[in-house]
Amino acid sequence: MNTKGMDQLYQKIGRQLNLIIPESWDKILLYSEITEWSNRTYFYYYPHGKETPIYSLDIEDMDYINEEEINSQLHQLYEYLRELWEEFRNNKQEQWTNLTFELTSTGRFNIDYNYRNLENDDSYEQQVIWEYEKLGIIPNENRKRDFRIIEEYKKNKA
Repeated sequence: MNTKGMDQLYQKIGRQLNLIIPESWDKILLYSEITEWSNRTYFYYYPHGKETPIYSLDIEDMDYINEEEINSQLHQLYEYLRELWEEFRNNKQEQWTNLTFELTSTGRFNIDYNYRNLENDDSYEQQVIWEYEKLGIIPNENRKRDFRIIEEYKKNKA
């Protein structure tokens, strides 16, 4: 496998995330799900010194943010992730279905690739579970659907 090409893509993804985030940050957790026909990507970042993560789609609502510019930068991020997915195919490797990319402000990163068929998964449920597992986000009881998703997940995992 062309690890040099992959290393360059990891760096591009990291730099792109840094361009998108409008403030100093300590850690980023990104989820990306790619198929031949679709791409679903979102991330959370922890602002420097803070314990509450910021959702990627909330960035465009921040003060002094150019929504068009952020959307353009997000689109470029999606392109880099698609290139990474294509790199696996080009190197005759099994293509991942989704990944979690974790990056710290010191430049350390970790990537967990998943190869499970997600065709029949509910993408909303999957996101609620990912947020619970990776970020420790526990839905409050007012968000009944989210609360039920996590309760069911915990029951099935036990």
